[in-house]
Amino acid sequence: MPSPCSGGSGTGHWSMHAYGEAVDVNPIENPYTGCGRTRERRSIPYLDRSRLRKGMVTPAVVAAFRSIGWGWGGDWTGTKDYMHFSTNGH
Repeated sequence: MPSPCSGGSGTGHWSMHAYGEAVDVNPIENPYTGCGRTRERRSIPYLDRSRLRKGMVTPAVVAAFRSIGWGWGGDWTGTKDYMHFSTNGH
């Protein structure tokens, strides 16, 4: 089992989270998605990003992170990681 601070992919490398260079905000309400799907059942209601609900990342939160030069996983092409903010945008 990979360390909770590792990349999680079994690479043996530390993740940006471990260095304080990435954060995940409310993972249920801001899921990691691919092809419009998520692995977490409780996140299914939050796949529709057109209606903001409690716990969802708001434009103000995205703007705050952008103001310090961080990127958002919700801007990714294809796969989206709505919970994820990082110094390099990945």
